[in-house]
Amino acid sequence: MLRWIVLALLVLAVLDIRLFMFVDAAREETLERARDTLHVSVDVVAQRMDQHLATYDRLLSGIGEGVRLHGGIQAEPDLTLHRLLVRRHALNPELRSLFLVRHDGTMAAMSLSFPAPELDVSARDYFQAQSGSGADENRLFVGPAIVSKLTGKHIFPLSRRVENDGSRFLGVAAAAVDPEQLTTLLSEQGLPAAYTLSVFMRDGHRLACLPRRSDCLDGTAGDMPLFRTLLPAAADGLFARQRLLDERPGPAAYATSDAYGVVVAATADEGMLLQSWRRNLGGYVAMAVASNLAFAGLAWFAFRQVQRRRLALQQLADANQELENRVARRTDQLRRSEDRARTFMNTARDAVVVVDSNSCIVEFNRAAEVLFGYSVDEVAGRRLDMLMPPSEAATHRRHVQAANASAEARAMSRGREVTARHKDGREFPIDVTVGSSGDGAQSFHVGIIRDISERKRLELELQRQAATDGLTGVLNRRAFTAESERLISVALRHGRPLSMMVIDADHFKKVNDVFGHPTGDAVLKALALTLGQALRTSDVLGRLGGEEFGIVLPETDATGAREVGERLLQAVRGRRIEHDGHTLNITVSIGATVLGASDDSFESAFQRADRALYEAKHGGRDRAVLALGEQATV
Repeated sequence: MLRWIVLALLVLAVLDIRLFMFVDAAREETLERARDTLHVSVDVVAQRMDQHLATYDRLLSGIGEGVRLHGGIQAEPDLTLHRLLVRRHALNPELRSLFLVRHDGTMAAMSLSFPAPELDVSARDYFQAQSGSGADENRLFVGPAIVSKLTGKHIFPLSRRVENDGSRFLGVAAAAVDPEQLTTLLSEQGLPAAYTLSVFMRDGHRLACLPRRSDCLDGTAGDMPLFRTLLPAAADGLFARQRLLDERPGPAAYATSDAYGVVVAATADEGMLLQSWRRNLGGYVAMAVASNLAFAGLAWFAFRQVQRRRLALQQLADANQELENRVARRTDQLRRSEDRARTFMNTARDAVVVVDSNSCIVEFNRAAEVLFGYSVDEVAGRRLDMLMPPSEAATHRRHVQAANASAEARAMSRGREVTARHKDGREFPIDVTVGSSGDGAQSFHVGIIRDISERKRLELELQRQAATDGLTGVLNRRAFTAESERLISVALRHGRPLSMMVIDADHFKKVNDVFGHPTGDAVLKALALTLGQALRTSDVLGRLGGEEFGIVLPETDATGAREVGERLLQAVRGRRIEHDGHTLNITVSIGATVLGASDDSFESAFQRADRALYEAKHGGRDRAVLALGEQATV
């Protein structure tokens, strides 16, 4: 009898231990999902912050370049700079304002009004950080929240130092960011009420928080564990139970953006996360008690009465059926959880594509269908190569093989720009962020994809504007100089002939004085068009300033330079310029030179051509003078 009692107790103990393990596994699964959510959220927000700040960094750099091309920041209100700020603000309407500050800290121009208000912002951090002698021209300053002197509302200031070509400090280009914009960025993560999400500067100043708090932008968190102990040791972290800020210990994660050092912290309230688990705990306890009593009763009746054996077996079968029903309900709950996850993925604005270790597509959300033009049925089970050009496919396979070789789950990687292919064959640039988990045949790779065609177009347009003269449409002085230096270097390296010309419109000042500057501008446009039509496609034409133009003629010796010079003189003489009821004829003077073996730079050849231009103008104008070494010939 004792043996049967001991055996029964051992069986009961095993059942209780297995049930405890099942309950504990459910609890750990809930917390593990929370940690995964926190990890993905901080990485995504950190990357999005880098993308936003990079956009504003390029915006302020473009404004600084525009100021340099304009000639600096004047002491009086400048309508041209105001219009520059208005155009840039129109491309980024989410900003509250764009403005320029003079070198002495006074407001020079603003996108919201003209003239700009008379304000002195020299004491502001965003000005002091850029105005010192040690300030870095290439560094974007991101400041803590301040109260705007104009609106009385909180803003986050961004600024870049503006210098002229001689590295002299001209002032500061700045932007005012609405804190609500960052809060909206956090809201887009769609986190439940149990989660908190905050964005900080590296020194502990908070930039945004979710849920919204009235004291979100007040004070600093520099003395809290995240900044006091965690960040100095590692740029990111994921914890099962940790206190980051002023909350209770629980699941937590943080990450630091690569480019700008913005810190993103996320936590979860463990009590709220486990509410559902605790609601089910009573059922688990009741199930354990019922199982124990059922087994005890079964053993007792089996020992005492063989006659009741069949009934006892039936009771055990009923208990097993109840357990199977519970398992079925749990399976149904897991299925619904997967449906919710799929719904979340399909409502995401970015395309999400999941592939297995063989690069076969297993998940394809609605945003991906819109981006690539395929339906989910068309891509399910097919290789990812169908979404990219053949040139990208080989590189993709190497990345997948490298990811499969790792036995550990990998965090979301930083964004990578690649080329994708639409269903109709059209290729377009995308930004891809990839995360992987598992190893070998069990690994999966999740790609978050965004179409960056518009961003690339804007970048190319900004590059074109930075290299083009705004009036005539030819290269500006800086771009012309850079291209000339490149062609001179090639010609010297390969021993090929090259000629350079400097062209000046004769008596141009009289045109402005007699007919006005609009007519003068029309003359310069017509002159640039005439010169360009008379040149080869391989020749380089640029405006050096005022009425002076420069030309570089690759593969052209002295004889060719004379022929080109005469052709240009005749083309300009024959040009009739109609503007505002006036018909004008103009002539030009040309100074030309041929690149010699002693020339080692653009400057030496340019000075010789400039001296030849001086001789042409003092020799009667409307002529071309070719300088060969120390000699000049007409």
